Amino acid sequence: MSKTKNWLMDMEEEFYAIANKEIGECEHISEFVAKMQHHEDKIAWTLDEGTNLEDLCGDMWSDYWAKYI
Repeated sequence: MSKTKNWLMDMEEEFYAIANKEIGECEHISEFVAKMQHHEDKIAWTLDEGTNLEDLCGDMWSDYWAKYI
C-alpha cells in the first residue's frame, strides 16, 4: 500500500477509536455528533454525497445502544 493510503486508514481507525470511547459517555445522539464533529476531518474522505457525519454517528449510536435494549 502507498504511504498515503496507510495514513488515511490510520486516520479512519483513530476516528473510530475515539468514537468508541466517546459514545458511551454521551446521553444523547446530538451530544455524540457534536463531540465527533471535532474529528470529522479524519474520515471526510470516506463520506460520499449521500452520507454525512450525522448519518454515520446515527448508525454507530444505534449499533452501540442496541446491545443494551
